[in-house]
Amino acid sequence: MSWTQRQELIGHGNYDIEMATEPEYFDAANSDTEDGIWQRADSDEEEALRTLPPGDEGVDHSHAGAEAIFHQIYEKCKSGTLIKHGYIGCSPEKPTRAFSIRTFEIYRQIHRVSPRFTIESLGTTLCNLHGIPRISDLAEQLSTAYDAYLQILREVDIQVNSALNRDADWQVQNVCAPCLYKTEGEDPLKFSFLACMDGNNSLKLVDSTFRAGTARLDDRLSTSFRRLTAQQVDIFKDEVRESQKVCNDGDIAWLNVLEVDESDAADLAKSVNICVERWKAAGPEARKKMFALFAVTGIFLSVCRHGHVLVMCDMIRSGELMKYPLAIAKALLDRYGADIGLGYDIMCAFFKTLMRSSLGAQAVAMRMQGVVPAFHGHAHNRACQIGWHPLYVDGVGLEDFEECERTFSKSNHLATATRFATPFHRQQHIDEHFHFHDQDKHASSGTFIFNNYRQALEKISSNTSQLQVLELTLGTTAEDYERDHLAEIKYFQDLRSEPQHESDKARVAYNNLDENIIHNGYTRKEIAAVRSRYQTTWTRYLDISETVRRHEEEHNIEQRWEPNSAEFKAATVLLSERKYRAAVSNLERLVVARLFELTKFGMSGVGYKLRDNIAKALKTRADAIRRALREYNEAAASLSPPRERFTWAEVINKTSLAEFDFLRDTRDDVRLQPWAQPARREAQVLYFGIKRAKEDIRRANMEIRHRITYMVDEHNDYYRAIASNIIVNPALAIVLASRWHHATRISASICIRLAKTSRLTGFSGALFPEYEEPDLGAEQTSDAESDDDLVVRELDIDEDRLGDFMTHLSTYDDS
Repeated sequence: MSWTQRQELIGHGNYDIEMATEPEYFDAANSDTEDGIWQRADSDEEEALRTLPPGDEGVDHSHAGAEAIFHQIYEKCKSGTLIKHGYIGCSPEKPTRAFSIRTFEIYRQIHRVSPRFTIESLGTTLCNLHGIPRISDLAEQLSTAYDAYLQILREVDIQVNSALNRDADWQVQNVCAPCLYKTEGEDPLKFSFLACMDGNNSLKLVDSTFRAGTARLDDRLSTSFRRLTAQQVDIFKDEVRESQKVCNDGDIAWLNVLEVDESDAADLAKSVNICVERWKAAGPEARKKMFALFAVTGIFLSVCRHGHVLVMCDMIRSGELMKYPLAIAKALLDRYGADIGLGYDIMCAFFKTLMRSSLGAQAVAMRMQGVVPAFHGHAHNRACQIGWHPLYVDGVGLEDFEECERTFSKSNHLATATRFATPFHRQQHIDEHFHFHDQDKHASSGTFIFNNYRQALEKISSNTSQLQVLELTLGTTAEDYERDHLAEIKYFQDLRSEPQHESDKARVAYNNLDENIIHNGYTRKEIAAVRSRYQTTWTRYLDISETVRRHEEEHNIEQRWEPNSAEFKAATVLLSERKYRAAVSNLERLVVARLFELTKFGMSGVGYKLRDNIAKALKTRADAIRRALREYNEAAASLSPPRERFTWAEVINKTSLAEFDFLRDTRDDVRLQPWAQPARREAQVLYFGIKRAKEDIRRANMEIRHRITYMVDEHNDYYRAIASNIIVNPALAIVLASRWHHATRISASICIRLAKTSRLTGFSGALFPEYEEPDLGAEQTSDAESDDDLVVRELDIDEDRLGDFMTHLSTYDDS
């Protein structure tokens, strides 16, 4: 293949570096020094370099995708010369193989859409295309050269960002334009932006100890602005451990059912705060172990609602410890300030840890609020859902907070490339993946806004018509639904503990029974033991006696109760009834929650995956109901006369509250509560759906304004950067112009979707950017106006600079 043919294949003129007319090479034979000198080739050698014969070394991959050429690269060529001719050597000095830049860019874009296609796969592909056996060291040489190529791109990015006045802080603050690109004079929403966080264990890294050979020292580190260091994460390591030392009965409930040992089983059975028992992430820190095989066990990250990765960290030799979400929460508060709505699968448990941590005061002061994602929320019990599910949290709109799952569904494909990579290459793969991921999310932001806007309008339309029909029958209003929601929250809160007056009455009666002395007093065996433990036992006896005496004084008990006294017998009955009522309340809470979840399970419009998730949650919750039923039957049998007992089949097969006769014995018969009526609950869901949809429209209108303003400012930034470098640094100006052209095409596609959004019936936003000048306003057009009738306001910027962009903004493409 001739030099001209190779230039045509690799696209002469498409690179940021001018191509040299004559290659240089290293002539070691004619060197008069140990290292040799660089000389120009003679005419024969020049011709040899211009027309390189096929051979077994080196790689040039045609961008047409049809051929691969292997040829000898002379060791006399230095790296700079190779790069000028469109190649990167496999080593910085005396390379034996070189690979075309076009090959690496093709691989980079293939790896972008198919992360499973690794550098090893590229080497095998090239060998197969040429029809030669696999070369053992080709993958390693490709990797070394590809590292150099990516480093060149990073250096170019640094120069481009410097020309655009975009430092690291700018990138952090503007990673997602719809969420974070604030404009002047906008009305603040309850949440400045919405995000979610979660961990994923697909991107593990096998410890070098378990691999063959000796690990090569590589101290290169990731330069991504998203990544937190291990030191930043470990700040919260000790305080999480300390906070879990002080736990109560309610904390036992966060254990994973599959991980509970026998010593914890009794406490778990007694707990009245059963929620998300199957979440391993909510279990005790000490249980979150990981095989020693892995040096890194995954990643923990946070993404905004549009899918842009905001911050991430590695999980080091552990499961999903609480220190990771704490570190992410701190980074979000420090970087993005107040009023963050944050979703997490176990937010109901994590928020307790957050409030006990050193971040608690900051989180409260900056009004951070937690949400349980919509899909995972249905695996939590009903008492948790009514406080944490997005449907019942003001200000979140229709956001489901499940973006982490969608992000991980793509990054999971990286596991093939990262599992056995070096620590640096693993980080490099992940950084490259999320860099492309952000570009894709930026390009699809117009579609995201359009789909959300349409969904919100459709929900308002459909829910309003259904709600009006129900309200005619029920005679309810918006105030009733808000009141019902608060009443349901209070109902479940009350079931977690008995009323104070009943508790005090039973406790006073019990403490005055002198049971500590009579039933825990001294038998002959214990009296004999006193002789050896006299001081300790006597001290304990005095303490118990003093406790009883104080209770007798506080409650005016003149004579100590004996087992045969009427007061003692009455108190015993009272305690039995108290135990029964507690068992009834516990069973009631679990049964009512299960029935409400079954209602969701049977609703139309619930997808297969959500049904499957709810079914698994109900199956796990059945164990808690079984334990509560056993306690109920024991308490019912202890009464005189005994109350009705239930079998497991009777409880599990009931599908409505009316079928549970034992609810008559509860403090407040839930069947009589207005909010428990099926029709009223349906109306409540419709009402909150409308409320969330209206919030989503307000947020979408704000995001449209942010997005358009960002595109206009980006257009101007590129223009100014190109103008300031066209003379002093023309190579950089060419790169800027190329990226400007690409950004303009992306902006055009976004504008087409935003313009389509404006034509939706019910659209209430504006397709115009915001500026500081108060006299620059925007004239909004109606849905019926044609594309040519759109009025674009006069901008205080040269028309030629923004002509193309504003043309995209003011035209539609219905194709």
